[in-house]
Amino acid sequence: MLRLMTSRIPIAVARKHFASLLRKTKDGERVKLTRYDKTIGAIIPKHDLEKLRECEGDHENATEVAAKPKPKSK
Repeated sequence: MLRLMTSRIPIAVARKHFASLLRKTKDGERVKLTRYDKTIGAIIPKHDLEKLRECEGDHENATEVAAKPKPKSK
């Protein structure tokens, strides 16, 4: 199993090294962006984004099923 590393980087540093951070995420690394040592965002690999979108799709399908009225029983 591939273990992905997560870096924590202040936003000011991320601005200066943005291209390098994008290369790291392309290689599978996740980068947390911080301000005053609190995570406020993240840069994630494309495959992580695709998995999140799959989950959203599953959620939307579940919502559609839940929203359909149930047939009344006699």
